[in-house]
Amino acid sequence: MKIPPEFAFSCLLAALNLCMSCSKPSKIKTVVDLDNSRDWGIYRGDQRSNQFSSLGQINAENVQQLEVAWTYRTGDATGGSSIQSNPIVIDGILYFVSPAGQLTALDAASGEAVWKHDPRTPEQKKGDYAVISRGATYWSDGVEQRIFYSTDSYVHAVDAKTGENIDSFGENGKIDFRYDLGVDPQLVDTGMTSPPAVFENFLILGTRVGEGFCSSPGHIRAYDTVTGDFRWIFHTIPQKGEFGHDTWDWVEGETYGGANPWGGLSVDEKRGWVFAATGSPTYDFYGANRKGQNLFGNCVLALNARTGERIWHYQTVHHDIWDMDNPPAPILVELKIEGKPREAVVQMTKMGYLFVLDRETGEPIFEVEERTVPKSDVPGEEAWSTQPFPLKPPPLVRQGFTENDLAKRTPEVTAKAKAVFELYGPSTMFQPVSTRGHILFPGMSGGMEYHGASFDTDRNVLYVNVNESSNLVRLQCTVLLKDDSGLGDYEKGKLLYQLNCSSCHGLELKGLPPAIPALANNPKSNQELIRTIRQGKGAMQSYRSFSDNQLEALMRYIREPDGIPIDLQGHETKSVYLLDGYKRMIDEEDGLPLFSPPYGSLVAVDLNDGTIKWKQPLGEYPELVKLGIRNTGTRNFGGAVATSGGIVFIGATADEKFRAFDTETGEVLWEFQLPYGGYATPSVYELGGRQFIVVCAGGGQKVHRTASGDLVYAFALPKK
Repeated sequence: MKIPPEFAFSCLLAALNLCMSCSKPSKIKTVVDLDNSRDWGIYRGDQRSNQFSSLGQINAENVQQLEVAWTYRTGDATGGSSIQSNPIVIDGILYFVSPAGQLTALDAASGEAVWKHDPRTPEQKKGDYAVISRGATYWSDGVEQRIFYSTDSYVHAVDAKTGENIDSFGENGKIDFRYDLGVDPQLVDTGMTSPPAVFENFLILGTRVGEGFCSSPGHIRAYDTVTGDFRWIFHTIPQKGEFGHDTWDWVEGETYGGANPWGGLSVDEKRGWVFAATGSPTYDFYGANRKGQNLFGNCVLALNARTGERIWHYQTVHHDIWDMDNPPAPILVELKIEGKPREAVVQMTKMGYLFVLDRETGEPIFEVEERTVPKSDVPGEEAWSTQPFPLKPPPLVRQGFTENDLAKRTPEVTAKAKAVFELYGPSTMFQPVSTRGHILFPGMSGGMEYHGASFDTDRNVLYVNVNESSNLVRLQCTVLLKDDSGLGDYEKGKLLYQLNCSSCHGLELKGLPPAIPALANNPKSNQELIRTIRQGKGAMQSYRSFSDNQLEALMRYIREPDGIPIDLQGHETKSVYLLDGYKRMIDEEDGLPLFSPPYGSLVAVDLNDGTIKWKQPLGEYPELVKLGIRNTGTRNFGGAVATSGGIVFIGATADEKFRAFDTETGEVLWEFQLPYGGYATPSVYELGGRQFIVVCAGGGQKVHRTASGDLVYAFALPKK
């Protein structure tokens, strides 16, 4: 039958209209829309940092059927790089940051690349440039859709659909957050490892800063999400006339830095509050120039998200001289305490303590006891006389170190452990660092770490991975010149090294390989070392404030640290005490701990009553498995995610496996051998009726000499 042209045209028009209606985008999601437990459109799952998914398609009965749905390779890994990104997913597009700092958009169902945003300079593309980025931030006003993320000292604004710069934001699509701190930006060295938070049209930033005597301050700032204009600042190191200023004994001419929230931020949308957790003021281990309680170092902070005004604070360590930061952002939870609902804030610490605070007031929900702690015998230091000890929940790791904690896996290892113990001796919690030295336990990377934990809103249980870590800490008296006027290049280089570099690489330039390379007899050329200093690499931030002359002087000292004695005659000096390097209590031959297991655990904590529900070793060292030594746990970096299906997913371990645990028992239900360590928090989302779990497998980082990689893995149940 012949179809009339008019009818054919009508059918075509109807078909076109139908197609157009089908292709119309759904309502553009705002952050408020995404602040739930089903999407993964926000770093760590939601604005409250809960790391929980209410999806339950994958459960204890079928989790063993999980298979690889897709993989993606970034192609830009370098020696020592990692992928710490917790991907976000919006409207079927997955966004994460690659080892070299490229914001990458993938089809979340297939893993196919949609676009890449590459902020690297031509110089950075030449070298082994690597960044640490834990993710990106989505924002929309219902019309525009933007992704914010950071490299170096910049926050970039990118079109979520195209990957193009938003040129109207800041300067050519980025803001330089060395500015707006109230100090000369050319003297500021800062970066940002965790993505910013958003509230309404406020982009709120925490930063990473150095840990030496010349470090930058870690003030919290907000910018306009549309224009990039500066909106407000909260001084984590209080200025004259501000609350908390009198908790410092100020010394004229000193530089005060640190007290920075580097583990991200959480937002209470209802109250319009932003929550932050700060690290220690600098210098990390000697505070003679900053006597006092030192607010707002080591604090949980509740701020007005629109103004930056302090609402309340709670300090977890007074006058920190142990580098006991609050690593992750506070977790905002709803509990039932003695049968009554309570809105709370949970703060995790390097000490292995959990502080559970009332969200409205900041007062502890479970009792916290101020206990007297040892005094310091280091000249000039005045350790704070008491420290807070939460009574509930109990500590999740060992507190202090005794001879009973020494490794006993072989007679040879036990002998090595005893030799270390004889040099450093036992220790107690909050024992001040001394010139004699002691075993700091938990160490600077012990307890909880920066990837956070998962709060199961169905069960009011917190699932958190912890490290049993130790450091050998000792202070050395060092005579410093108060300024470098009249000094030669070698002397200037030494002074620069002592103030800025020695806290990580040690006074003897030995570092802590492989995580912190030795600078003594380093095989890299001066040009390569200078490029790394300028650009940063991995855990090392960039030092863009160093002039060319300063870098030349620094190179001269590094190449010949014992070459020229410094004549102090006629120069004004001061004596300070510096850490002799970040030494870990490990067997130098195999990198394994010289103390007894567990080395890492996954812990379930019932936050309604403050009790430990279960605790399981997390991971195994292949070297120990060969010896028949099992269930030791390993050093671990990367967060957990619980789901309504009764599963806790986590990578994190040195054996480079990705695991699923039963939420009720802690039993391992499924595991998958990744080619590289999954040192990142997984993301959970649903597309087309199929639940996906994605984890970045970038290896490297600080975990037992594991190789660097460039893979993203997505898992799902088989298609029906």
